[in-house]
Amino acid sequence: MKRFILMLLSLFFMATAVNAQLSKGDFLVGGGVGLVLDIGNSGDGGIWGGSSTDVDVTFALSPSVMYMLTDNWYFGGGLDLGVTPAVGGTATIFSIGPEGGYHVSFNKTLGLFNSLEMDFGVAEKAFFFGFNYYPKLSIALSDKTYLTATLAGVGYNSSSESFSIKLLTQTAIGFYYAF
Repeated sequence: MKRFILMLLSLFFMATAVNAQLSKGDFLVGGGVGLVLDIGNSGDGGIWGGSSTDVDVTFALSPSVMYMLTDNWYFGGGLDLGVTPAVGGTATIFSIGPEGGYHVSFNKTLGLFNSLEMDFGVAEKAFFFGFNYYPKLSIALSDKTYLTATLAGVGYNSSSESFSIKLLTQTAIGFYYAF
């Protein structure tokens, strides 16, 4: 246990010593892998007359590219490929759309991508569009590689015609390389 704690501390200090800083003209290529939990009531009272809770898990793969317009503002786009439970099996989700936002650097290692995304796609042979805001925590692993983590989001989806606030129900881990 002592070795494990020492190893974590040494990794933390190595990560904080990195001199990574995004700047105007950087081109980032990467993406993320994510899980979305849809927690709702099934309406099936069961034998006790109460309601039961369903949890549907969606797996998503999201490659993307970003270009730093200034030291903080960026613009890009990406694809989203997902598999989600559906009536009679699973459904595939495909969407594409632009992304942009503002990157805030807390220090030379930690930052936050404030991402606004627009999606146009197809789910179960039906067209949809959506608008989303995702704060993505970024950790500089070296002067060119970044690890991102998303734990929350706010958005609108036309297929369900609803706004949503997702806190710890939509998580993603990403990796980006800056050219």
